[in-house]
This record gives sequence, structure tokens and C-alpha cells, in this order.
Amino acid sequence: MPLALEQFIRHDGVMIDVEVQTTPIVYLGQTAIQVAMRDVTQQRLAEKNLRLAAGVFTHAREGIVITDADATIIDVNDAFCRITGYQRYDVTGQNPRILASGQQTHEFYLAMWHDLTHQGHWTGEVWNRRKGGEVFAEFLTISAVRDEHNRIQQYVGLFSDITPIKAHQNQLEHIAHFDALTTLPNRLLLADRLQHALMQTQRRGRTLAVAYIDLDGFKAVNDHYGHEAGDYLLITAATRMKQALREGDTLARLGGDEFVAVLIDLEDPPASVPVLERVLAAAAQPAMMGEHALQVSASLGVTFYPQVLDVSADHLMRQADLAMYQAKAAGKNRYHVFDAGKDGLG
Repeated sequence: MPLALEQFIRHDGVMIDVEVQTTPIVYLGQTAIQVAMRDVTQQRLAEKNLRLAAGVFTHAREGIVITDADATIIDVNDAFCRITGYQRYDVTGQNPRILASGQQTHEFYLAMWHDLTHQGHWTGEVWNRRKGGEVFAEFLTISAVRDEHNRIQQYVGLFSDITPIKAHQNQLEHIAHFDALTTLPNRLLLADRLQHALMQTQRRGRTLAVAYIDLDGFKAVNDHYGHEAGDYLLITAATRMKQALREGDTLARLGGDEFVAVLIDLEDPPASVPVLERVLAAAAQPAMMGEHALQVSASLGVTFYPQVLDVSADHLMRQADLAMYQAKAAGKNRYHVFDAGKDGLG
């Protein structure tokens, strides 16, 4: 009984797939052939779609995970295994929580399931953990698959590893907010932190100090020993001055040999004195570069907040800058407290 697949043209001109089966028979004493035909167009289309879906599932570069309605993993594709480090037998029958990194809150998952239940899908970024313990970032889309009665049968998750993208974003953010030489906050990040510190000081009823620091004699070191020595001195001085501050304080580099320290949560202005003295001592320590002792000192101008009149962050910076010049004029290697009456800026 030969079986063949043929393509016929229907009366309406549509091409269809037909399964043809021939069977030898005897009809009215004569040898004949009985031909049975069955339209298998829809079956062939369904098979083609199944093969296409299987190919997508197998060869997709995105990780795919399929769960049942109770969120138990039914199957994963090869990309899932490659990205997560888990094999199929590791995760089949498990809950996707096996990937959890602990970096998302309980509220995060509640919002996710709310969207899945009410909208049928959820899209967002998730930090998960590979089998080896490494945390990675993924861009994830989860869709609910419903039957003809609108009941959820499966969930399908499709994700890609965006860890390199996140790392690049962090690198760009670091470049935008931190000094390339000393890795201290730059002027942009300083402005943000100072503004935040002012609001915090107002709420707590404490005192804040802004100290403008300029290294004395840096140009001479740079000219005599070269830029490499100058950079080494800046890095060393920055590290030591930062260590002289308290936890929560900020030291930023404005450029060249100019720095700004923001001291937060002080009981009163005199409470800043030990910190300022430590900063001056740190800046004055020699930095050994081979057989050369690179040494400078620092002139430091400081102003405090709050003041009698309301002042902005920019105003405080200008006050501290003027006070720094007074420290230089008084002999350097010292600090000067801003005085609106004497230093010329209210």
C-alpha cells in the first residue's frame, strides 16, 4: 500500500498537501487500484511550526525556561545552560528561585507576580546567580501561556546576559563621577554629595564643614622631578588625606593640586579641628619615590554650615576658597576659618 505526499491545486486555486495511498483491488472481476486521498495541509503546517519552534528553542542565543502553572521548571534550552552553568537535570523539577542572588527584595517579586497575574507578562532587569556562585545581570521577559479557558498552563521566560553591558555602564558612570588619577570623587560628584549633606545637616540639626585644600609647593616638585613624580605625589597625598577623614566624610579632587573635604555630622565647628589637623599632617608627609623624598604641605580654608544667613553650596565653596588663600598668605601649612567680616564674602 504505497503512501505518497503530493501537492494538488484545489478548485479555488489554493495549493494543498495531500496524502495519497494506493491499494490494489479486484473490481468487477478486473484488477484495479483504489486511491485514497487525505488533505494534510493543516497537519503539515502544524508540524512545520513545531519544527520551527523546536529550532528556535534549541538554537536561540537567549536563555529560555519553561515552567508549569506552579512555576516548576519543565524544560530549559542550551543557552540557559550556557549562561547559568546549570544542566537540564540540575533544574528540571526545580523552582526558578534556584537562580536567586538575594539582590532583589520580596517586594520586587510581589510586583513581578502581580504583573504576570493581571497583565500576563513582565519585563525587567534581574540579578541572578550562576551555578558557580557568580552573580550576573539578565534582561528578562516572562509570559504566561493560557489555554482556551484562559487558565494559565505554563510560564515562558526569555532572558539575555547583560552583565558586560552593566559593567560598561558602571565604568562610564565611574568616569563621569570620579577623578581618573586619584579615583576620588570629582567636581560633579562633590556637588551632589555636598547638596545631600546640606539637607542632612538641616534635618539633624548638626554642623557641616567645607574645607578647601591646596598643596603648597606642588608646582616646584612637578617642575623639578617631572609629571610622573607629580602624579605619584598627588595619588599618595590624596590617599593619606582621605584616610585622615572620618567614615562618611568626602574628599574630592577639583583638579591640579586642589581638593575639597566635606565633614558631616559635626557637633559644632571646634569638633572639626582634630580632622583638619590630621589632613594637614597627612599632606605634609613625604612621599618616597625611589631615593627622592617628595614633600609638600597644604593650605586649608574651612567654612561651616549652617550660618546666620542662608547660604548655598556654591557660596560655601567660595567661602572656603577665600579662607584657603588667607591660610597661604599667613605662611602656608595651616588652616584658616572663614570670617565674613574679614575675608570679604558674606
